Amino acid sequence: MQDVEERPRDVVLPFESAIASPDSLQRAALKFSGLCSFSFETTAVGTTVTLSFPFAHQVAVDELIGRYRNEVLDQVLRERIARETADERNLILAYAFSNTKLIGQ
Repeated sequence: MQDVEERPRDVVLPFESAIASPDSLQRAALKFSGLCSFSFETTAVGTTVTLSFPFAHQVAVDELIGRYRNEVLDQVLRERIARETADERNLILAYAFSNTKLIGQ
């Protein structure tokens, strides 16, 4: 019987810049950082995310890839909502702080 050499498994996922920002990819990666490590390479076309799985870690790789892609979508939508509602949020915050006595009289 031959010895089996265990090596970490790397999975490369390309994302176009029109689809996901590097920030949303990194935010999504944070959620799964306990299961694998991430590296990012940004080019003019987009960002390549490399997921590296440890030697002896028992992870359903395909399931984790699917969950990561879903989390990227969630982060992209959060980013879009924040951008689209920035004016309203700033107006609410300005009004809220205008009624406080932050400076002593």
